[in-house]
Amino acid sequence: MPETPPRFDDVGGALSRLALAAVFVSGGRHVWRHPDGPAQGAETFLKRCRRAVPLLDRFTDRQLVRANAAVHVTAGAALAVGLAPTACATALAGSLVPTTLAAFPFWTQPDGPQRTRQQGDFLKNLALAGGLLAVVVNDRHRSRHTSR
Repeated sequence: MPETPPRFDDVGGALSRLALAAVFVSGGRHVWRHPDGPAQGAETFLKRCRRAVPLLDRFTDRQLVRANAAVHVTAGAALAVGLAPTACATALAGSLVPTTLAAFPFWTQPDGPQRTRQQGDFLKNLALAGGLLAVVVNDRHRSRHTSR
């Protein structure tokens, strides 16, 4: 029997996952190769995290930033090819929280261009989180309907 052609929602879902994945793979690869700037930017946030989670004292800021970058690259690549999309999207959303809080604390900035830029980047990451949530919901919906 010939294979049935992919449905539009399957193609749309694949393209959506690919678009989301590209952001994480590209950004994660850059941070992996150049962790010092992001590590410096995350210093204040990571100090607060270490007070709450003393286990983090075992790792330098640079190591933690690179570990997060590794999650972005690995889960992003797997998401791009459709491998465990729910797990990948969940991992990426989870890693996006500390990334966003560390890199874009616009609420700590005085009014001006820096605050506006950080707020825009914060909202961009919020939109990425929404896209990842859509992947999770869509994948669960699809698996529920295909297992019947």
